[in-house]
Amino acid sequence: MDSRLQPRGIEDVARRWQALAERRRAHFDELHSSGRWRKYYRESNFMRQMQEATRLTEAWSQVVLGNHGALAKGNGAAARRADRS
Repeated sequence: MDSRLQPRGIEDVARRWQALAERRRAHFDELHSSGRWRKYYRESNFMRQMQEATRLTEAWSQVVLGNHGALAKGNGAAARRADRS
C-alpha cells in the first residue's frame, strides 16, 4: 500500500469515530433536556455516561485536529504509558 494513502485513511476513520461520539453526546443531551433519561438510568449512572460521552467527543476532536499531546494529557492510561517509556 502506498504510504501517502495511509494517513488519509486514518484521518477518515478518526472523523467517523468523532461523528459517532458527537451523535452519542447529542443523544445524551436530548435525553437530559427532555427528562427521558429517568426512564432508563439512575441519576449517577446517567451523569457518568454523559460525562464519558463528552470526554470521548473531545478526545476524538483532538485526534482529528492532530493534537495528540492534549489527548495523552487527558487520558490517564495513555499518560501513564508515555511516562513508562
